[in-house]
Amino acid sequence: MVRGGGVFLATIGIALIAGVVASGEQLVNYAVFFAGIGLATFLLILVARRFSYGNPTRLQKNAMIGAVTLEVLLFVAQGRLLPHGTPEATRWMWVLMIVGAHFLPMVLCFGPRVLALGLFCLANAAVGLWLNDMPVLFLLIDGSAKLAVGIWLLLDKPAKVTTPPLPSTRTS
Repeated sequence: MVRGGGVFLATIGIALIAGVVASGEQLVNYAVFFAGIGLATFLLILVARRFSYGNPTRLQKNAMIGAVTLEVLLFVAQGRLLPHGTPEATRWMWVLMIVGAHFLPMVLCFGPRVLALGLFCLANAAVGLWLNDMPVLFLLIDGSAKLAVGIWLLLDKPAKVTTPPLPSTRTS
């Protein structure tokens, strides 16, 4: 699952960066961002199985389902808990926080690189909430981190399985 996840993650990073760069006076160009999410999903469906080295385990499937479920529940909570009129920049920092949190259970699917990404995204979003006057910077940092880790995952090599040499039947 690592390499297919890398394609998805890198494309999401590009989508966020492109959405910010193409935003003009807005914080994010949503048409560009959501087109990137659509492309990432399409690529995931198209290439995930081809890029995988095997089938995910039941634990990995459950971790992925749990991570996505956590993300949906947190987005619902965000929609209900943030007051009407909350600035867009604050909402975006909470989006980054939610996405960072949903990476944490994915360590079971993608390994420690995604754990590091999740913790980095959480820290970046927390600082972005604290310094609420520079949202573009924190969005670009988040997108760049996703792009970098996505490429790193995409370049993953399968683990080499080594078998011990057979005992020699030769006598001296």
